[in-house]
Amino acid sequence: MIKTKRIYDPKEDSDGIRILITRKWPPGQKKDRFDEWIKDLSPEEDTLNKWEDSKRTEEDWKRYSVKFYPQMKESKAVDKIEELRQRSKKGETITLLCFCEKGEHCHRYIVKSLIEGSSTVIESD
Repeated sequence: MIKTKRIYDPKEDSDGIRILITRKWPPGQKKDRFDEWIKDLSPEEDTLNKWEDSKRTEEDWKRYSVKFYPQMKESKAVDKIEELRQRSKKGETITLLCFCEKGEHCHRYIVKSLIEGSSTVIESD
């Protein structure tokens, strides 16, 4: 099972393995808040900065997604996605962690869908 949460949300036994998928260390957080840190499953800094500087409209999300999906096709990301897919298939509960508030506009939901094999790559216009 793949779950998602904010790194700042309370840690629960049902989280299973907690995996941070950000490039930057979460301010004010200690290592005991997560079990693994996989930077390769986070957006590149430029992509993230453009999203954070945007008005976060649907159009902005589409532009962000178009930039992020190709980053997940890089070999390190592909390997990590496949590793997490196999771990999940073996029954391991995995919780993907990020800074973003709960909502659909966060890369952790894209990564979750890629692990579950339910994502369609968005092509640029």
